Amino acid sequence: MKNFILFISKKLFLLSILITSCSEDSICKSIANKDVNKPSTIYSGKSATLIAGGVYTYTIKTSEKNVINEPPKIILIEELPPLKTSYSNAGRLKMHEEGYSIGKKTELTELLKQLKNKNNDIIEIIWVWDCSPQYSDMPMKIIYNKTIGNLKEVYTERNVIEDYKNINPECLEQFLKNGEKSLYSLESYCKDASHDFNNREMKQTTIGAKPDQNELDGSVQIVIAFVKSNAKDPSSIEFLEWSKVSSLANNWIVRCKYKGTNSFGTIVTENLWFYIQNNKVIDTKSIS
Repeated sequence: MKNFILFISKKLFLLSILITSCSEDSICKSIANKDVNKPSTIYSGKSATLIAGGVYTYTIKTSEKNVINEPPKIILIEELPPLKTSYSNAGRLKMHEEGYSIGKKTELTELLKQLKNKNNDIIEIIWVWDCSPQYSDMPMKIIYNKTIGNLKEVYTERNVIEDYKNINPECLEQFLKNGEKSLYSLESYCKDASHDFNNREMKQTTIGAKPDQNELDGSVQIVIAFVKSNAKDPSSIEFLEWSKVSSLANNWIVRCKYKGTNSFGTIVTENLWFYIQNNKVIDTKSIS
C-alpha cells in the first residue's frame, strides 16, 4: 500500500510540473489530442516525447519541415497624392528692351495671384511677348512647382529654358511683392537659389556658345574689344556697369555702361545693349 501511494504521489508531482511549465503554451493543448502511442511528435519546431504514465515532456528542436506556414509579407508601395496644376493665360504683353513685360498686368502679377492660391501645387502661365518692331513674337511660359521649389521660364518656340532651383514660395512671394521685373533678381531673395540656362543645343547651333563673363567684374571681352575698336580714344574708355549675359530671340544680349572721350575731347557716358551671335557683336541699342 505504501508503495502504491508513493507511486501515485510521483505521478501527481510530475503531472503538476508539466502543467505548470506549459500552461500557457499551445503545444500542451495539442499534446492531449495526439496519439499517445507515438513516441515523438513535431509541432512547429518543438518535440513532445511520451514518458511513463502518458505524461509528455517537450524540448525545442529545429524541424526541417515548416508545419505552420508563415503569413506572407506585406510589401508597401510609396504613393503620393496627385499634384494639382492651375493654368493661366496672361495674353499678349509688350516686352521692354531690357527683357521684361510692360504694364500693370504681366505674367509676374499673375504669378503672384496664383501663388496665393493654396489649392494648387503647380502654376503654369502662358503669354506672348510682343517684341516688335525689331523681332517677331515670342510665345512664353512660366512653370512653377511649389513642392520642389523649381521655376522655369520657357521660350516655347525653341524650347529655350531658364531654370531656377530652390525657389521656395515665401521668397518668391517677396520678390513679386517688391515689383521686381527680372527673374535674375531671384537669387537676391532666395538664399540657396541657383540658375541654369539649359538649352545647350540652341546655344551651340543657333546663336553660338554663350559669351564668357568675368566672375569678378561681370565684363565680357567681346564687348570690351568692340567698344575700344570703335572709340576715338580707346585708352580713355572706362567700363562702369555690366548686366548678366542672357538670351533674347536669336541673340545673346548684355548691357554695358561705360564712359570715354569723344572727338571733341569731352568725356561722355554711354549705356548700350549689345547683341551677340557666334562671339561677335552684331548690333547695339542705346538706352535713353
